[in-house]
Amino acid sequence: MSVEAVTADLTAMIDAHGGPIPVSAFVEQALYGRHGFYVSGGQAGRRGDFLTAPEVGPLFGAVIARAVDTWWREMGSPVPFTVLEGGAGPGTLARAVIAADPDVLSSGALRWVMAERSAEQRTLHPVHEQFASVLPVEEPMRIEHGVVLANELLDNLAFDVFERAGDGWAEIRIAHDGAGFVERRMPVATIRDLPTDGIPLGARLPRQRAARDWVRERRRRVQHGRVVVFDYGATTTELVARNGGWLRTHRGHEGGADWLTDPGSCDITVDVDLDFIQVDNPADVHLPQAEWLRRHGIEELVEEGRAVWEASAGVGDLAALKARSRVREADALLDPDGMGGFHVLEWIVDPDHG
Repeated sequence: MSVEAVTADLTAMIDAHGGPIPVSAFVEQALYGRHGFYVSGGQAGRRGDFLTAPEVGPLFGAVIARAVDTWWREMGSPVPFTVLEGGAGPGTLARAVIAADPDVLSSGALRWVMAERSAEQRTLHPVHEQFASVLPVEEPMRIEHGVVLANELLDNLAFDVFERAGDGWAEIRIAHDGAGFVERRMPVATIRDLPTDGIPLGARLPRQRAARDWVRERRRRVQHGRVVVFDYGATTTELVARNGGWLRTHRGHEGGADWLTDPGSCDITVDVDLDFIQVDNPADVHLPQAEWLRRHGIEELVEEGRAVWEASAGVGDLAALKARSRVREADALLDPDGMGGFHVLEWIVDPDHG
């Protein structure tokens, strides 16, 4: 990862702008610019920088496979049935779905499309006749019947930061003072999507317009189906109370680095403002991730794995070991203080029923 190259690109951007740039511009360049974190090798995985649910093990993907089968059947088993996975990373979820062999896959109806901005990570995607990788930031495809999935993508989209000041808000922008990147507070006029009542002076809020627009646009592109996102998040009130603790960094499974120091060397994420992304666009389903996983059969899969292990414990072959691992994976996925406390939101698109 070239911190020097990212620093040079950001400094040139600030100079071209004639002053401090929005946080969103800084984050976009640091993560996805030509020398950014994800372009230079940053990724999820045990050998990467952080773990998401698919990297815990194949159990999460097996549950997703069951959910996709359910949605496919509810829609009358259409052919093709498209699943567009946004922010697919190295393709870990897709591999788990292939291994689970859902009916929609074995029937030949499934078209699974992995959308991933990083060219390096696209080279890691699994090869399968029903799976494909795409490169664009904005996928031009429309889905007649199917689902858009995004696991821990919205938290990774660029965001802006505002601070309550005086009678309104100040936007936090980023400058370079010769020694490093620093914050600048820029007074702004009243902003429609920023509340003022009950917000103490000095409180900060992220404005995740890219995440909100991502959901709206994907809903628009689905003719029959749904948009489903998995992520960590909080209400606007909870974010205010966290006093900026909603912004975090990741590198080599460690956190806590200053996000303005050595840009391009770490991931930068933010809790999703659950109120903000649902403004004028409320989700039809909103559940803790643990409850969503239970609704789609995670406990049945764990018991199935336990039975396989008990029947094969004396042999100890790979299949038995994989079955045994489901118990450990379920503990992590259902932990209410961890991934189990994440949020799942679904927007259902069904023009035939209002």
